[in-house]
Amino acid sequence: MAIFPNCKFLNLVMKCATLLGLFPHQFLFKKHYYLQQGYSIFSKITFVVFTLILLSTYMQLLVIVCAKEIDVTELSKNLIITPLFTITIIRQSIMYKSGFKRLLEHILEREQWMNRYANDNQLNFIEERSANELNRNIKIYLGMMIITELSYTIRPLLDPATETLIYNNTVLVKSLPLSIWLPFNKVDHFIAAYVCHIIYTIFGSSYDTFGEFVLISVLVYPTTQLKGLKHVLKNMEFYQEKILQHYTHISKEDAAIVVLRQSIQQHKIIVQYVSDFNELMGTCLFLDFIQSSLHMACVLAEVLTEDVTSMQLVSVIAYLVILNFRLFLYYYYANELTVLNQELAVAIYQSKWYQYSKKVGFMTFMIIMRNQKGLKYKLGLFGYMSLNKFISILNAAYSYVMLMYSVK
Repeated sequence: MAIFPNCKFLNLVMKCATLLGLFPHQFLFKKHYYLQQGYSIFSKITFVVFTLILLSTYMQLLVIVCAKEIDVTELSKNLIITPLFTITIIRQSIMYKSGFKRLLEHILEREQWMNRYANDNQLNFIEERSANELNRNIKIYLGMMIITELSYTIRPLLDPATETLIYNNTVLVKSLPLSIWLPFNKVDHFIAAYVCHIIYTIFGSSYDTFGEFVLISVLVYPTTQLKGLKHVLKNMEFYQEKILQHYTHISKEDAAIVVLRQSIQQHKIIVQYVSDFNELMGTCLFLDFIQSSLHMACVLAEVLTEDVTSMQLVSVIAYLVILNFRLFLYYYYANELTVLNQELAVAIYQSKWYQYSKKVGFMTFMIIMRNQKGLKYKLGLFGYMSLNKFISILNAAYSYVMLMYSVK
């Protein structure tokens, strides 16, 4: 599936997501029933595997909490991935629902409106530029993820072993990348445990990251459409002339009405799309909003609650950078949706609306009034996504870190 047909890298990312079973099977192998059903089974298998990884983190969390003396560092390490992977399971479960499939169908059918101006280089340029911007951000995100994974997987080989008291015996214990439960002794079978952790890290992070790429692409889609709609409204006279070239028997006023009606129809589709997205993903985004500050605080706690090596410091910094960039992508594009929708009224005002008849003026007035309501991505019933909410996450993370440091 091509969210942005002009963006080869994004299409490659979507293919990687498909290889992990992250796409609804209804959009693949439409002419090959057995291949489609085979992919459906494969996607269920990858979902179950990821669920087992999540269960192993919860089992390890239970082991940590039930210990005679809770290891705060190990607890923080576990809470880095357990809430995040929980949100990933919830998000992927939603992506398999019919509502998410309808969102994807919206994207696939967007060319129906764009095809009216298929020879318009400006609209093609706007879509291509938006695709390239997202393409660049995804590349940065993917590069950060690879660096972070490498730092966490290599770290156990470079960090010195620590002395730990186990059953009244002092043993040397080397750290592992994750905090997961395994059905054997990690100290006695360090190599086997390390290999399991590497497999879990690669699969788990890839499953989570490429799932996020799919969601971000779906979230960005209406901003691209609003940019195109803004261009059309701002240059209404140009598109009025294009209509007249195709339909020579209609008047200039009728051509202007056609452009406005098409624009209103497109805006209604975008509004409905955002409404469907909010209804489907709002609660999931709220849960992600709640866990993000705790997630960031737990990463910071690793360097604040104990002496750290330079390798530990590098891995933590890399993780913090990717966490902030991930959140910035979500809340930047959500904020852009609101801003672009407000700018539609400005775009109409910048056109020569005053030269048209009262009927056309009334239609432009109705578009302006409609835009006063605003268009926003919701965090469930608890507010809207914006850059201010991103700052709130950072503030909450700082509060959690100070609390952990004071407990130490």
